[in-house]
Amino acid sequence: MKQSEYIISNDANCKYCYKCLRNCPVKAISFHDEKSFVIEEECVLCGTCVTVCPQHAKNYRRDIDKFDSILGKPFVISIAPSVYAHFDKPLKLFDIFRNHGCVYISETAVGAEFVTKEYLKQIEMADGPRITTSCPVVVNIVEKYFPEFIEYLMPIVSPAIAHSEFLRHRFGDLPKVFVGPCVGKKEELKEYYDVVLTFEEIEEWIEKEELNVESYQDKLPDPPYPERSRMYPMTGGIIFSADKQAIDHIVIEGAENIIDFLEKLQTSPHEPVIIEASACIGGCLNGPAMRKDNNILARKSMLTEYFRILSKVEDKRVGVSNYNFKLSRAFTNKQVKIDVPEERIRHVLHLLHKDDKSKELNCTGCGYETCYEKARAVALGKAEKDMCFAYLVEIVSSVSYKVVDETPNAIVIFKDSRLTYINTSAKKLFEGYTDEKILEICKKVYAKRYKIHELYINSRKVYFYPKTFELPGDEGNVVLFVDITDMVLQKEKMDEIKHRSIQKIEEVLNDQMKLAQDIAGLLGESIAETKSRFLEFKKYMEGDNDNL
Repeated sequence: MKQSEYIISNDANCKYCYKCLRNCPVKAISFHDEKSFVIEEECVLCGTCVTVCPQHAKNYRRDIDKFDSILGKPFVISIAPSVYAHFDKPLKLFDIFRNHGCVYISETAVGAEFVTKEYLKQIEMADGPRITTSCPVVVNIVEKYFPEFIEYLMPIVSPAIAHSEFLRHRFGDLPKVFVGPCVGKKEELKEYYDVVLTFEEIEEWIEKEELNVESYQDKLPDPPYPERSRMYPMTGGIIFSADKQAIDHIVIEGAENIIDFLEKLQTSPHEPVIIEASACIGGCLNGPAMRKDNNILARKSMLTEYFRILSKVEDKRVGVSNYNFKLSRAFTNKQVKIDVPEERIRHVLHLLHKDDKSKELNCTGCGYETCYEKARAVALGKAEKDMCFAYLVEIVSSVSYKVVDETPNAIVIFKDSRLTYINTSAKKLFEGYTDEKILEICKKVYAKRYKIHELYINSRKVYFYPKTFELPGDEGNVVLFVDITDMVLQKEKMDEIKHRSIQKIEEVLNDQMKLAQDIAGLLGESIAETKSRFLEFKKYMEGDNDNL
């Protein structure tokens, strides 16, 4: 699997939410080994993954550097008609280009005039369905996923390619730049234009250059002008441009809708019908690089207004009959088929705990439409089994259940007047008790949930501190009996030891006091006798002195 050179992945931003994969119409995104990337050979370049990613982990390749390299030298521009629905002041944009070296600004709708003429020829020869080929994503879908319907594709180049022939005819090898709302054009036009940019890139370039748009003048694109093809970007725009509303036709928009249509399309002969197909719902006006601050109705209104204004410009229209360009093209089978042995897919389903068909939820949470498709992707190495949320929930639930069931604390769940769950420890604690008795104890404890309970269970005194709570959704009440019997007994034992120690200390103190008193008595008698003798000696000594 090769990583796309047009859709760039930023692994640092990716949070593995799988939103890109869920929205990818062809599941061309790989998630493996903590890396995500778009698979080039499977991608149809619709740009959906870029527009839906909330973390900006997917983006398309920017080519502003290439544009910078040709600025200041003569070059020409082909600009898609949806420019009038993207920029608030598109005519000033033309002046900006001219001030940076552009010598000719032409509307891609000029190329659409040539394509419309060729489409009408195809319609005259049609003996069955004919699919328009202006949208490169539609072509990619058929070539890569429905090659059996290649014969139904109109063998005509897109308006942008037809316009490149027109520009080459008039300006030879001058560098050509295409500007539009489509990411797929970057691949389709790589051999026809020197630089392919989106409207978003032009806005980024203007900001980078710090250009003041208001300081530029309104300038018209260069003639010759198209007739009705400026309306190509909107729903039904191709048929409108052909001015053949009576043609039997249908409009199919959105990559997923196109895929659904082709999946149910029979290869047997059909009545002639033109299928105007666009990968974007709303046509190019809703392309992946179109502005996001307004809706499709506002964009259609903007395009219609400029169509009205420019239609009044009295200048020459392009005369397609005056040119002889080669506008035919061939299509090739680009389908990549990889056979995956059934036993490998079944092995993955077994690892996902989906051996039974009833366990294949097909919830699309992983991004794949079915569990079987997901298992096949895992077998191919483009997905991981951990992408299945149901599988992860089952693992977590089984682990959680085991933890709850094996915990040493007794856990009982009851609802109203019946027990709904009792774990192993609770069964052991209340061995021999009826459900009614257990329920009675639980309700008694639940009613006084903030105190230590002294219970006699199976002739044994036990102490519990309850943890209680209600399950969400009124699913019942939980009582968790935290056994603190050993703690209480240990406390009682410590209290007894303290009591005895205090008694012993009191006895010792009393003995010490008595001994102190006895010692004091003896010392007092001795001191008194000493004092008496000393007084007698003093008296004697004082008497001797008098006789001298």
